[in-house]
Amino acid sequence: MKEIIMLRLNIIIVICAFFGTISCQTNQKRLDTPKKNILEDAEIPYLKGESQQIFDPKPSPDFDENKWFTNDHCFVVDKKGKLHWFGINNPFPPEGKDLYRYHPYLGHLTSNSATKNWKREPFAINEIEGTEYIGAPFVVWHEESNRWVMVVEQWREKRQLEVYWSTDLVNWEETKTPILPNKLWVGTRDPHIMKGPDGKYWIHVVATGNEGMKQSQVLRIRTKDFVNFENPETILGIDDNEWATLIESPFLIERNGLWYLFFTYAHRRYAETLVIVSDNPDHFDYKKNVLTTMFGHAAEIISYKGKEYITSCGPEDAHYLNTHGVTMAELGWLNQK
Repeated sequence: MKEIIMLRLNIIIVICAFFGTISCQTNQKRLDTPKKNILEDAEIPYLKGESQQIFDPKPSPDFDENKWFTNDHCFVVDKKGKLHWFGINNPFPPEGKDLYRYHPYLGHLTSNSATKNWKREPFAINEIEGTEYIGAPFVVWHEESNRWVMVVEQWREKRQLEVYWSTDLVNWEETKTPILPNKLWVGTRDPHIMKGPDGKYWIHVVATGNEGMKQSQVLRIRTKDFVNFENPETILGIDDNEWATLIESPFLIERNGLWYLFFTYAHRRYAETLVIVSDNPDHFDYKKNVLTTMFGHAAEIISYKGKEYITSCGPEDAHYLNTHGVTMAELGWLNQK
Protein backbone atom coordinates (compact mmCIF):
# COMPACT_ATOMS: atom_id res chain seq x y z
CA MET A 1 0.00 0.00 0.00
CA LYS A 2 2.83 2.36 0.88
CA GLU A 3 4.40 1.78 -2.54
CA ILE A 4 1.11 2.64 -4.26
CA ILE A 5 0.75 5.88 -2.28
CA MET A 6 4.32 6.89 -3.09
CA LEU A 7 3.76 6.13 -6.78
CA ARG A 8 0.64 8.33 -6.82
CA LEU A 9 2.51 11.16 -5.10
CA ASN A 10 5.32 10.97 -7.65
CA ILE A 11 2.79 11.10 -10.50
CA ILE A 12 1.13 14.15 -8.93
CA ILE A 13 4.50 15.88 -8.51
CA VAL A 14 5.41 15.20 -12.14
CA ILE A 15 2.02 16.52 -13.35
CA CYS A 16 2.32 19.66 -11.21
CA ALA A 17 5.86 20.26 -12.43
CA PHE A 18 4.71 19.82 -16.04
CA PHE A 19 1.83 22.27 -15.78
CA GLY A 20 3.92 24.62 -13.69
CA THR A 21 6.47 24.75 -16.49
CA ILE A 22 3.72 25.50 -19.03
CA SER A 23 2.36 28.20 -16.73
CA CYS A 24 5.77 29.77 -16.34
CA GLN A 25 6.35 29.65 -20.08
CA THR A 26 2.93 31.23 -20.70
CA ASN A 27 3.58 34.00 -18.17
CA GLN A 28 7.00 34.59 -19.68
CA LYS A 29 5.43 34.77 -23.13
CA ARG A 30 2.97 37.36 -21.80
CA LEU A 31 5.84 39.38 -20.37
CA ASP A 32 7.76 39.14 -23.63
CA THR A 33 4.75 40.20 -25.74
CA PRO A 34 5.04 43.93 -26.47
CA LYS A 35 2.22 46.12 -25.29
CA LYS A 36 -0.24 47.39 -27.84
CA ASN A 37 1.07 50.57 -29.48
CA ILE A 38 -1.90 52.76 -30.23
CA LEU A 39 0.13 55.01 -32.55
CA GLU A 40 0.90 52.01 -34.76
CA ASP A 41 -2.69 50.75 -34.74
CA ALA A 42 -4.25 54.11 -35.57
CA GLU A 43 -5.13 55.33 -39.05
CA ILE A 44 -3.42 58.60 -39.96
CA PRO A 45 -5.62 61.42 -41.35
CA TYR A 46 -4.26 63.48 -44.25
CA LEU A 47 -5.39 66.02 -46.86
CA LYS A 48 -6.12 64.47 -50.26
CA GLY A 49 -5.27 66.91 -52.99
CA GLU A 50 -5.43 70.67 -52.75
CA SER A 51 -7.18 72.68 -50.06
CA GLN A 52 -9.25 75.29 -51.93
CA GLN A 53 -11.37 78.23 -50.82
CA ILE A 54 -15.06 77.36 -51.06
CA PHE A 55 -16.50 80.88 -50.77
CA ASP A 56 -15.37 84.46 -50.36
CA PRO A 57 -15.65 85.82 -46.82
CA LYS A 58 -17.22 89.08 -47.98
CA PRO A 59 -20.99 88.87 -48.53
CA SER A 60 -20.72 90.61 -51.91
CA PRO A 61 -18.17 92.87 -53.68
CA ASP A 62 -20.31 95.96 -53.07
CA PHE A 63 -21.42 95.09 -49.54
CA ASP A 64 -19.07 97.64 -47.97
CA GLU A 65 -15.51 98.89 -48.28
CA ASN A 66 -14.08 96.60 -45.64
CA LYS A 67 -12.06 93.44 -45.96
CA TRP A 68 -13.79 90.47 -44.37
CA PHE A 69 -12.67 87.28 -42.67
CA THR A 70 -14.00 83.94 -41.46
CA ASN A 71 -13.05 81.95 -38.41
CA ASP A 72 -14.49 79.11 -36.30
CA HIS A 73 -17.44 77.45 -38.00
CA CYS A 74 -19.51 74.28 -38.32
CA PHE A 75 -21.47 72.29 -40.90
CA VAL A 76 -24.82 70.56 -40.64
CA VAL A 77 -26.98 68.66 -43.12
CA ASP A 78 -30.69 69.50 -42.92
CA LYS A 79 -33.58 67.05 -43.23
CA LYS A 80 -33.73 67.54 -47.02
CA GLY A 81 -30.04 66.85 -47.54
CA LYS A 82 -28.84 70.43 -48.00
CA LEU A 83 -25.49 71.35 -46.45
CA HIS A 84 -25.36 74.42 -44.19
CA TRP A 85 -22.35 76.43 -43.01
CA PHE A 86 -22.50 78.59 -39.88
CA GLY A 87 -19.52 80.56 -38.67
CA ILE A 88 -17.75 83.71 -37.64
CA ASN A 89 -17.93 86.01 -40.65
CA ASN A 90 -17.13 89.67 -40.10
CA PRO A 91 -15.40 92.76 -41.47
CA PHE A 92 -12.11 93.71 -39.89
CA PRO A 93 -12.88 96.12 -37.06
CA PRO A 94 -13.52 99.70 -38.16
CA GLU A 95 -11.80 102.58 -36.40
CA GLY A 96 -12.71 102.64 -32.73
CA LYS A 97 -13.48 98.90 -32.52
CA ASP A 98 -11.17 96.26 -31.12
CA LEU A 99 -9.87 93.13 -32.83
CA TYR A 100 -11.38 89.96 -31.30
CA ARG A 101 -14.13 92.05 -29.66
CA TYR A 102 -16.00 93.15 -32.80
CA HIS A 103 -17.88 90.03 -34.00
CA PRO A 104 -21.35 91.30 -34.96
CA TYR A 105 -22.31 88.67 -37.57
CA LEU A 106 -22.80 84.93 -37.65
CA GLY A 107 -22.62 83.91 -41.29
CA HIS A 108 -24.92 81.33 -42.93
CA LEU A 109 -24.38 79.72 -46.34
CA THR A 110 -25.90 76.66 -48.03
CA SER A 111 -24.82 74.28 -50.78
CA ASN A 112 -25.75 71.05 -52.52
CA SER A 113 -22.06 70.30 -53.14
CA ALA A 114 -19.50 70.61 -50.40
CA THR A 115 -16.71 72.16 -52.46
CA LYS A 116 -18.76 74.57 -54.63
CA ASN A 117 -22.15 76.22 -55.29
CA TRP A 118 -22.27 77.96 -51.93
CA LYS A 119 -25.19 80.38 -51.63
CA ARG A 120 -25.10 83.14 -49.08
CA GLU A 121 -28.15 83.33 -46.81
CA PRO A 122 -29.12 86.15 -44.43
CA PHE A 123 -26.94 86.27 -41.35
CA ALA A 124 -28.02 83.62 -38.84
CA ILE A 125 -27.46 86.07 -36.00
CA ASN A 126 -26.93 89.82 -36.36
CA GLU A 127 -25.61 91.69 -33.33
CA ILE A 128 -24.57 94.86 -35.14
CA GLU A 129 -27.00 96.84 -32.96
CA GLY A 130 -26.73 94.51 -29.98
CA THR A 131 -23.74 93.03 -28.21
CA GLU A 132 -21.54 93.38 -31.34
CA TYR A 133 -20.23 89.93 -30.56
CA ILE A 134 -21.21 86.43 -31.53
CA GLY A 135 -18.53 83.75 -31.41
CA ALA A 136 -17.75 80.24 -32.57
CA PRO A 137 -20.99 78.25 -33.15
CA PHE A 138 -21.80 74.56 -33.31
CA VAL A 139 -25.18 73.24 -34.46
CA VAL A 140 -26.71 69.76 -34.05
CA TRP A 141 -30.14 68.21 -34.29
CA HIS A 142 -31.66 67.67 -30.82
CA GLU A 143 -33.64 64.46 -31.23
CA GLU A 144 -35.52 64.76 -27.97
CA SER A 145 -37.18 68.10 -28.82
CA ASN A 146 -37.15 67.87 -32.64
CA ARG A 147 -35.27 71.14 -32.95
CA TRP A 148 -31.87 72.40 -33.97
CA VAL A 149 -29.68 73.55 -31.11
CA MET A 150 -26.69 75.86 -31.31
CA VAL A 151 -24.07 76.44 -28.63
CA VAL A 152 -22.24 79.70 -29.25
CA GLU A 153 -20.13 82.24 -27.41
CA GLN A 154 -21.81 85.57 -26.55
CA TRP A 155 -20.40 88.67 -24.90
CA ARG A 156 -22.81 90.35 -22.54
CA GLU A 157 -21.33 91.55 -19.27
CA LYS A 158 -18.57 89.06 -20.07
CA ARG A 159 -17.85 86.28 -22.54
CA GLN A 160 -20.02 83.22 -21.93
CA LEU A 161 -21.40 80.14 -23.67
CA GLU A 162 -25.12 80.22 -24.49
CA VAL A 163 -27.76 78.09 -26.22
CA TYR A 164 -29.90 79.09 -29.22
CA TRP A 165 -32.81 77.08 -30.67
CA SER A 166 -34.31 76.83 -34.16
CA THR A 167 -36.88 74.76 -36.05
CA ASP A 168 -35.68 75.74 -39.53
CA LEU A 169 -31.97 76.70 -39.30
CA VAL A 170 -33.00 80.25 -40.25
CA ASN A 171 -34.70 81.82 -37.25
CA TRP A 172 -32.84 81.44 -33.97
CA GLU A 173 -34.22 82.00 -30.48
CA GLU A 174 -31.69 83.07 -27.87
CA THR A 175 -31.86 82.00 -24.24
CA LYS A 176 -29.44 84.60 -22.80
CA THR A 177 -28.61 82.02 -20.12
CA PRO A 178 -24.93 81.25 -19.58
CA ILE A 179 -23.79 77.61 -19.44
CA LEU A 180 -22.22 76.77 -16.05
CA PRO A 181 -21.23 80.40 -15.35
CA ASN A 182 -19.56 79.59 -12.04
CA LYS A 183 -17.61 76.58 -13.29
CA LEU A 184 -16.17 77.71 -16.62
CA TRP A 185 -13.25 80.07 -17.03
CA VAL A 186 -13.97 83.28 -18.93
CA GLY A 187 -12.86 82.61 -22.50
CA THR A 188 -14.08 79.01 -22.59
CA ARG A 189 -15.07 78.69 -26.23
CA ASP A 190 -15.09 76.86 -29.58
CA PRO A 191 -17.76 74.21 -28.92
CA HIS A 192 -17.93 70.89 -30.72
CA ILE A 193 -21.02 68.74 -30.05
CA MET A 194 -21.65 65.04 -30.61
CA LYS A 195 -23.97 62.38 -29.21
CA GLY A 196 -21.89 60.13 -26.97
CA PRO A 197 -22.29 56.37 -26.48
CA ASP A 198 -23.88 57.17 -23.10
CA GLY A 199 -26.85 58.75 -24.91
CA LYS A 200 -25.91 62.24 -23.73
CA TYR A 201 -24.77 65.17 -25.84
CA TRP A 202 -21.07 65.87 -25.36
CA ILE A 203 -20.05 69.52 -25.66
CA HIS A 204 -16.29 69.85 -26.11
CA VAL A 205 -14.72 73.26 -25.48
CA VAL A 206 -11.26 74.71 -24.92
CA ALA A 207 -10.59 76.25 -21.54
CA THR A 208 -8.21 76.59 -18.64
CA GLY A 209 -8.63 76.47 -14.88
CA ASN A 210 -10.78 73.36 -14.60
CA GLU A 211 -10.10 71.56 -11.30
CA GLY A 212 -7.66 74.34 -10.43
CA MET A 213 -5.24 73.47 -13.23
CA LYS A 214 -3.94 76.41 -15.26
CA GLN A 215 -3.46 74.36 -18.42
CA SER A 216 -4.57 74.52 -22.00
CA GLN A 217 -7.51 72.14 -21.71
CA VAL A 218 -10.23 70.44 -23.68
CA LEU A 219 -13.30 69.95 -21.49
CA ARG A 220 -16.39 67.82 -21.94
CA ILE A 221 -19.76 69.03 -20.66
CA ARG A 222 -22.55 66.46 -20.80
CA THR A 223 -26.22 67.30 -21.20
CA LYS A 224 -29.47 65.74 -22.36
CA ASP A 225 -31.64 68.83 -22.78
CA PHE A 226 -29.20 71.76 -23.19
CA VAL A 227 -30.82 73.27 -20.11
CA ASN A 228 -29.14 71.22 -17.37
CA PHE A 229 -25.41 70.58 -17.65
CA GLU A 230 -23.06 68.26 -15.80
CA ASN A 231 -19.77 69.47 -14.33
CA PRO A 232 -16.97 69.88 -16.88
CA GLU A 233 -14.49 67.00 -17.24
CA THR A 234 -10.95 67.52 -18.51
CA ILE A 235 -10.21 65.09 -21.36
CA LEU A 236 -6.96 66.80 -22.42
CA GLY A 237 -4.55 68.96 -20.48
CA ILE A 238 -1.30 70.53 -21.69
CA ASP A 239 0.98 72.13 -19.12
CA ASP A 240 1.99 75.03 -21.32
CA ASN A 241 0.56 78.17 -19.75
CA GLU A 242 -0.65 79.75 -16.52
CA TRP A 243 -3.24 82.33 -17.56
CA ALA A 244 -5.21 81.20 -20.65
CA THR A 245 -5.70 78.33 -23.04
CA LEU A 246 -3.34 78.32 -26.00
CA ILE A 247 -5.28 75.71 -27.97
CA GLU A 248 -8.49 76.17 -29.94
CA SER A 249 -11.29 74.42 -31.81
CA PRO A 250 -11.54 70.80 -30.64
CA PHE A 251 -13.21 68.19 -32.85
CA LEU A 252 -13.66 64.56 -31.76
CA ILE A 253 -14.53 61.56 -33.92
CA GLU A 254 -14.63 57.80 -33.39
CA ARG A 255 -13.26 55.52 -36.09
CA ASN A 256 -12.94 51.74 -35.96
CA GLY A 257 -12.83 51.61 -32.18
CA LEU A 258 -10.35 54.46 -31.69
CA TRP A 259 -10.99 58.11 -30.86
CA TYR A 260 -9.29 60.99 -32.68
CA LEU A 261 -9.15 64.45 -31.09
CA PHE A 262 -8.33 67.27 -33.51
CA PHE A 263 -7.44 70.69 -32.10
CA THR A 264 -5.61 73.79 -33.25
CA TYR A 265 -2.42 74.83 -31.46
CA ALA A 266 -2.99 78.36 -32.73
CA HIS A 267 -0.73 80.23 -30.33
CA ARG A 268 2.22 78.11 -31.40
CA ARG A 269 1.48 78.13 -35.15
CA TYR A 270 -1.80 79.57 -36.38
CA ALA A 271 -2.55 76.90 -38.98
CA GLU A 272 -1.36 73.90 -36.95
CA THR A 273 -3.91 71.21 -36.16
CA LEU A 274 -2.76 68.35 -33.96
CA VAL A 275 -4.42 64.93 -33.85
CA ILE A 276 -4.23 62.83 -30.68
CA VAL A 277 -5.48 59.25 -30.70
CA SER A 278 -6.89 57.30 -27.75
CA ASP A 279 -8.78 54.10 -27.05
CA ASN A 280 -10.54 55.96 -24.22
CA PRO A 281 -12.69 58.99 -25.17
CA ASP A 282 -12.33 60.34 -21.63
CA HIS A 283 -8.55 60.77 -21.78
CA PHE A 284 -6.10 62.00 -24.41
CA ASP A 285 -2.36 61.98 -23.71
CA TYR A 286 -0.54 64.89 -25.35
CA LYS A 287 2.91 63.66 -24.28
CA LYS A 288 2.56 60.14 -25.70
CA ASN A 289 -0.13 59.93 -28.35
CA VAL A 290 0.15 62.80 -30.83
CA LEU A 291 -0.53 60.98 -34.07
CA THR A 292 0.14 63.69 -36.65
CA THR A 293 0.24 67.42 -37.36
CA MET A 294 -1.97 68.80 -40.13
CA PHE A 295 -2.29 72.08 -41.95
CA GLY A 296 -5.37 74.01 -40.92
CA HIS A 297 -6.94 76.41 -38.44
CA ALA A 298 -10.15 75.54 -36.54
CA ALA A 299 -10.53 72.38 -38.60
CA GLU A 300 -13.99 70.90 -39.01
CA ILE A 301 -14.74 67.46 -40.46
CA ILE A 302 -17.86 66.84 -42.50
CA SER A 303 -19.19 63.81 -44.37
CA TYR A 304 -21.37 64.70 -47.34
CA LYS A 305 -22.58 62.62 -50.28
CA GLY A 306 -20.18 59.77 -49.64
CA LYS A 307 -17.02 61.82 -49.10
CA GLU A 308 -15.30 63.15 -46.01
CA TYR A 309 -13.81 66.64 -45.93
CA ILE A 310 -11.69 68.77 -43.59
CA THR A 311 -11.66 72.57 -43.50
CA SER A 312 -9.59 75.54 -42.41
CA CYS A 313 -10.41 79.24 -41.96
CA GLY A 314 -9.33 82.67 -40.83
CA PRO A 315 -7.40 84.50 -39.65
CA GLU A 316 -8.73 87.65 -38.02
CA ASP A 317 -5.49 89.61 -38.42
CA ALA A 318 -5.60 91.76 -41.56
CA HIS A 319 -1.85 91.61 -42.24
CA TYR A 320 -2.28 88.03 -43.46
CA LEU A 321 -2.86 88.10 -47.20
CA ASN A 322 -5.53 86.22 -49.13
CA THR A 323 -6.22 83.57 -46.50
CA HIS A 324 -9.35 84.88 -44.81
CA GLY A 325 -11.94 82.54 -46.30
CA VAL A 326 -12.92 78.94 -45.59
CA THR A 327 -10.87 76.31 -47.41
CA MET A 328 -11.77 72.64 -47.83
CA ALA A 329 -9.98 69.45 -48.88
CA GLU A 330 -11.01 65.83 -49.06
CA LEU A 331 -9.88 63.93 -45.97
CA GLY A 332 -8.06 60.63 -46.32
CA TRP A 333 -7.05 58.02 -43.76
CA LEU A 334 -3.80 56.08 -44.09
CA ASN A 335 -3.99 52.51 -42.80
CA GLN A 336 -0.55 51.63 -41.45
CA LYS A 337 -1.07 47.86 -41.65
